[in-house]
Amino acid sequence: MRINTPDGFKLDTIFLRGKNSQKGILFAHGMTVAKEDEGIFIRAQQKLNSLGFSTLMFDFRTHGKSSGDSTDDFTISGELIDLETAVQFMKKQGIKWLGLAGASFGGSISALYAGQNPSMIQKLFLANPVLDYNTAFLHPTNVWALKTFDNFSGKLKHFGFIEVASRKFKVGKRLFDEMPKYFPYKELSNYKKPLIIVQGDNDEKVNIPSSRNDRNPLEGI
Repeated sequence: MRINTPDGFKLDTIFLRGKNSQKGILFAHGMTVAKEDEGIFIRAQQKLNSLGFSTLMFDFRTHGKSSGDSTDDFTISGELIDLETAVQFMKKQGIKWLGLAGASFGGSISALYAGQNPSMIQKLFLANPVLDYNTAFLHPTNVWALKTFDNFSGKLKHFGFIEVASRKFKVGKRLFDEMPKYFPYKELSNYKKPLIIVQGDNDEKVNIPSSRNDRNPLEGI
C-alpha cells in the first residue's frame, strides 16, 4: 500500500499485522537502498511477526517505489516527515507500543526522531548508524566517503548532484545544505529509553570513529 505525507509524497509500504495488534516495529532503511534491501530488517520482520508484533517497512521519499526525485527531494527534513508519517500510520492501526529500527542513514533519521520525540518510541535499535554528518559526509574520515564525497561542493556546482554507490543514486545540494543544521548524536543523548547500537569494526562506509569522537556523548558505547 502507499501512505501520503503531509507535503505531498507517496511512501510505498509493507504493513503486516501481528497477533498482538497493540505492539509494533518500524524499520528505516539507509541511503540509496529500498526497504527490501536491508537483509537484517527482512529477517527481523519475519521473526517479529511470528512473535505477534505488527511491522511496517517503508521506502523513504525518492527511494525504492516511493515518489520524489532524489536530486531535489532527498533531504533530512523530508525523511523526518516520512518517519513521522509512518509513526502516525501505526498509531491509526491501534499500535500503542512502538519500537524503531534504523540502519545507516536511516539510523541518523531514527536517532534524530527518537531524540526529538522520546515519548513516541519505546525501544530503539540502530545498525551502523550515521550519527555525525560532519565526519560521515562533510569532512569524511573513512576511505569510501573520502572517495565519494571528495570536493563535493565542486561536484555539486559542476554537475548539480553527486552519484553515490553502484546504483548511482543522485544526491543534490539541498541535502548537504541541511547537514550542518542536524546533529544525530546530540539528539540521541535526549533518548533515555532502551537503545542498542550495532556497528561492525570493518564497515567501509560507516566506521566506529565516525560514531565515537570527542564531541559525541555516545563515546562509551
